[in-house]
Amino acid sequence: MKHHYTYWLIIWLLLSGFNFPNEKKYLSQQAANIDVFDADGNLFTLYSLLQQKPLIISPVYTKCYSLCGVISNGVQNAVSGLGTLGTDFNMVSFSFDSTDVKEDLRNYQLRWNMDGKHWKTISASSENIKALMTSLDYQYDFDPATKEYNHPSILIILTPTGKISRYIYGVNPSKRDIKLAVIEAGAEKSRPGIINGFYLRCFGYDPLTKTYKVDWRFIISTSAGLLIIIIMSGIFIRTFIVSKKEV
Repeated sequence: MKHHYTYWLIIWLLLSGFNFPNEKKYLSQQAANIDVFDADGNLFTLYSLLQQKPLIISPVYTKCYSLCGVISNGVQNAVSGLGTLGTDFNMVSFSFDSTDVKEDLRNYQLRWNMDGKHWKTISASSENIKALMTSLDYQYDFDPATKEYNHPSILIILTPTGKISRYIYGVNPSKRDIKLAVIEAGAEKSRPGIINGFYLRCFGYDPLTKTYKVDWRFIISTSAGLLIIIIMSGIFIRTFIVSKKEV
């Protein structure tokens, strides 16, 4: 399964014509806190959307009716399945097309049923777009022949203080990958609960496949430890009961 996933990931990369972000260099780096505007024409800074929780950035452009639609559909399915948008994280679809105006953002937002609060479509000036995309190491280019942008499908997860925590690749990101990445990013501000902490510990990020995989070593060692505790507790309780009866 791992090799199958890697195969399609490589094929996608070759077809996209772009390099993956340099994770070794950019992870844990600050994303540029640029000035942005939303579908209502409101002006604010990108960091104001963090609101003490992780922020997922989905780079798109609103006039795209091919890949961007596939991206938004895949992301929407995963996010809807999680059901924790606005509670555990916020999200933005960020248009890197500097010709987009608030009407374009509003139409895109309506097209994909975004609530305009916890998930909204935003954009910025050409200078600020370049600053943000450069800080994220997100590559894209404009094709004058087709008048469209060529770009990869990548989600960028920021921590509550705006640091790049994880990249998620592909047009159909899994709920599991998004959930784990959000838990990971949120740990910067507060420790995850026992359940989420254990869930996160059961998986490890695989740089080769660019996804999370089950950490069987941890699960087996933890299960063995729990089994020993249960056995020892059983022996202790049994010994205690027997000694009580003898008395």
